[in-house]
Amino acid sequence: MVATKRAPRSPLPKTTPPPAPRRPEETHWGDVALWYDKHVGDEGSEYHREVILPGVLRLLNLDKITSGKPRLLDIACGQGVLCRALAKEGCQVVGIDAAAELIAAAKRRNSGDNLSIDYRVADATKLIEGIGKTADGLRPGSFDAVTIVLSIQNMTPLSPVWHAVWSLLKPKGTLVIVMMHPCFRIPRHSDWMWHEKSLQQQRVVSQYLSSAEVSIVTHPGDAARGLGSSTTTHFHRPLQAYINTLGNAGLFVDRLDEWTSHKVDQAGPKKAAMDKAREEIPLFLALRARKM
Repeated sequence: MVATKRAPRSPLPKTTPPPAPRRPEETHWGDVALWYDKHVGDEGSEYHREVILPGVLRLLNLDKITSGKPRLLDIACGQGVLCRALAKEGCQVVGIDAAAELIAAAKRRNSGDNLSIDYRVADATKLIEGIGKTADGLRPGSFDAVTIVLSIQNMTPLSPVWHAVWSLLKPKGTLVIVMMHPCFRIPRHSDWMWHEKSLQQQRVVSQYLSSAEVSIVTHPGDAARGLGSSTTTHFHRPLQAYINTLGNAGLFVDRLDEWTSHKVDQAGPKKAAMDKAREEIPLFLALRARKM
C-alpha cells in the first residue's frame, strides 16, 4: 500500500466550532449572460481595461512566481475576460462560474485560440467538501494564485469560499479580490450630492455597518418604462466582514488598494469639482491576501 499525504487543514478558531454551512444563493447571472457578455466583450469594459485588469496584474506580481508556468484559478470568472488576460501573460488558468450560460460564452470567445484556459461550471460556495478536500476535480494545493474580481459581493456565505481558496492555494499562495468599494458604494444607501454652498461634489453614505441583501435591476430604464428587467443580487458587507473572515480561514491581508475612476467630466462650471470628487472617492477596493 502506498502511503498518501493528507492535505493540510485550514485553520479555524479554536474556541468555536466551524459554522454550519448556509445554503448558497442561486445565481441570477444566467439571466443576464447575453447582455453581460456583449457589454464586457473580448478585452473587457472600459473599467476593466483602464483600472481593473492592470491593477490585478500588479497585485499578482507574476514575475515573482518562480515555480514554472503560474497556475491560477479565477473564481466567478463570468465570460472569461480576466482568464484571457492572465493566459496571455503566460499563465495556466482555470475559470469557474456558477452560471452555465456565462461559461458557455467564455468557451465561445476562446474557440480557435491557443490560450491555456480550462472553463468549468462550479459554485464557489460549494467547492469545499471537507476541510482540506475540494470538489469539482480541483486539486488541493495546486494553484499559485486565486482571483475573485467584481463577484464576491454576489456570493454568500463567505466562509466556504475562503476555506476552499485556502485549500486550493499552494503554501504562501496569493488571493486577489476586487469589489465595488463597500465603504462608498452601498446600494440604496450611498449617492453623489452637489453641495451648493461649498461648490463641492460629495459622496453621501446613510448606512454602512449593517449587512444587506439588495436586488439590483440590470436595466433600470426598461423597468421604468414597464418593460421588465432581470435582477441580480448584491450582498453588502462592511470591510471588517471581509478582513475577519479571511483571517479566520488562514488568509491574511498584506495589501489593500483603493482604485478611483479613470473618467473625467465634460467641460463646464462643475468640471473641476466633479473630477476632484472622482480622484478622492474610490470606486473599487482591492485586497491581496496570503495563505499562511
